[in-house]
Amino acid sequence: MISLDWLWHYRKLILLETLLLGLLEAMYWLPTLLVGWVAAVIIIVALFAWWIGNARFQYDVGIFAAELLWAVMSGVGFLAFSLFNLWQAQLSIIIIGIAVAFIIYCHQKRIDDGQWNLPAINWLGSIDLLILFVSTLSLMLLVRFYNLSVFWLMLATVIQLTLALYLLFWRQDLSVKKFWLYAAVLALIGEEVIWMTSAWYKNAYFKAFLFLVIYYLFSELVVHYLRGNLTVRVAFEYIGIAFVLVMGLFIFDWLFVLAPNIL
Repeated sequence: MISLDWLWHYRKLILLETLLLGLLEAMYWLPTLLVGWVAAVIIIVALFAWWIGNARFQYDVGIFAAELLWAVMSGVGFLAFSLFNLWQAQLSIIIIGIAVAFIIYCHQKRIDDGQWNLPAINWLGSIDLLILFVSTLSLMLLVRFYNLSVFWLMLATVIQLTLALYLLFWRQDLSVKKFWLYAAVLALIGEEVIWMTSAWYKNAYFKAFLFLVIYYLFSELVVHYLRGNLTVRVAFEYIGIAFVLVMGLFIFDWLFVLAPNIL
């Protein structure tokens, strides 16, 4: 049973969740005020990140705020540009709320304990992969909705890839000195993928998932290499996982997208 002490300790999380869910609902029902709702979301999330970080302007609080804003704005973009019906929108809002609550909970635990615990590192890594997929999808939908140049998609992609990889380095306690080299390589790969897939007649979900698989493969190989346990067997295991995911994506696309339209 939840105690009053627990509720008081996590009052910031509960209050932020309440405000955020309210703003997302308002965004769905009053889309004409989208710019105002987005500005309100950014201000509230930034203020609460500072408050949850014990009202301190510190490096780790800034990283927490960046991850929280990335998660929330990914969800906002997904909700705004996917043209959902009522139940799809409500389900999306619930999932966004759960993901944000988990991120806040893990960061507050780190602040309380003074360090990351292993389950939080693993779970947040998975959550960040989900955020990367949703964020990439949202950016693709935004560019298509406003008929923007692919340049803006490439620029936004580089920013989010840099943030995703930095969060991974930070939680895994890897050397930041080597980060920028791998971030530059990842940015070049990401830009090439975006440029190449921009000419494909595939839907945004297909492209975003393919993009996610490439990031997953790159980041896992880099982490194992920097930890000194990247062997040929480990490399082929991750390449095999990526291959299976990509083949599954193409098969799914053929069975449920292309084939019904052809037949």
